[in-house]
Amino acid sequence: MQLIIDLDGTICTEERTYSRAMAKPLPNAVDSINKLYEEGNTIIIYSARTWMEYEMTIDWLTKNDVKFHQLILGKPIGDVWIDDRAIGFDGWDNVNRILENKKSKK
Repeated sequence: MQLIIDLDGTICTEERTYSRAMAKPLPNAVDSINKLYEEGNTIIIYSARTWMEYEMTIDWLTKNDVKFHQLILGKPIGDVWIDDRAIGFDGWDNVNRILENKKSKK
C-alpha cells in the first residue's frame, strides 16, 4: 500500500510555527509507521509546513527515527478534509486496527 500520513497532530504534537522542531512524537506513532514501512508499504509524509521548513522537518524525522520514503510540504490548510480514501485519525491504535482489517479483506 502507498500510505500518505499527515505530520503535525498525527505523527507529532501540533506546535506553533517557530517551535515545530520541539514537537514530540505521539504515542505509538513512530513504532506504527516504522512497522508499516518494514512491511513493505510506501510511506509518504504530507504536511502543511512550508518548504522553508524542509531541512528542519527532515532533521526532526531523522532524530525521531521515523522511516519514510518521501516528504511533501505545502499541503493546503483546511478545517475539514473530505476524501474517499481517508482514515479519520483517532490515535494510532485505531489506525492500526483499520489497516489490519483492510489487509485481511484482500
